[in-house]
Amino acid sequence: MLPLAALSTGSAAAKSDSPLGLPAYSSIPRNLPASVLSWGFQVTSTSEVGDEVELAPGLIIRPRVLDSVRVVMSSLACQSGRWNTSNCVSARGSSFTHPLTVNVYAVDNSTSTPKPGALLATRTQTTRIAYRPSADPTRCTGANAGRWYDSHTQTCNASIAQTVTFDVPGRVKLPRQIIWTIAYNTTTAGYHPIGAAPCVTSAPGCPYDALNVGIQTFPGAPYVGTDVDPNGAFLNSSVGSMYCDGGMGGTGTLRLDTNNTGTCWTGNTPLAEINTRFL
Repeated sequence: MLPLAALSTGSAAAKSDSPLGLPAYSSIPRNLPASVLSWGFQVTSTSEVGDEVELAPGLIIRPRVLDSVRVVMSSLACQSGRWNTSNCVSARGSSFTHPLTVNVYAVDNSTSTPKPGALLATRTQTTRIAYRPSADPTRCTGANAGRWYDSHTQTCNASIAQTVTFDVPGRVKLPRQIIWTIAYNTTTAGYHPIGAAPCVTSAPGCPYDALNVGIQTFPGAPYVGTDVDPNGAFLNSSVGSMYCDGGMGGTGTLRLDTNNTGTCWTGNTPLAEINTRFL
């Protein structure tokens, strides 16, 4: 990641319980669907993605600090077979682990285009990610062939969504506006690509190459706080075509990806929740 000092840093195992802080921003619905739209790091040569948000007002007489960050991840990984070849098989409750990093930046508004400022907090943890369930050839056929069936919503889905909670230690005071991001490595993408691991040549491939970040705008979202640019997100990809400006603003650096026509990230809000507590 960026070589900045004086940060709140840490490493921990993923937690499955709810955060103790109160949401100051959230684009995650209370009832998360079984599957969400997502952004794949491997397929888009991405190293980092996130969003600029404005936190809901706090208490004037008490400072507010960062408690935790929740991010929605989307897994298309299968234990055997692949999600797009109609032969995905995964044992019930099976999972893999992969290190993920969440970052929280101040916003540099010294120019007309906001940029990442000081890195306020970063947290890396080895996270348990679910394999998507096996294909259901009985209830998911035709255009839905190869997908898994969710009996609760009675839908066929290509991926499975889950939230990951990053608890942030220390007392990191937050400004009203921040940029949050998620970063991780895949075979050929990320700040430190993993390279040719043994899983590359296996039938299902490497599971982290089928790991995505949830990006979907739900009705009424954000439920707390404000998405500063609903048509934009912060992206670092090495491929110009992944940006709405075709890479004219640069590649390989974390920057705002947006346009003036409402056709960039509209409808695809990166899914996260920023939880804070009062001192």
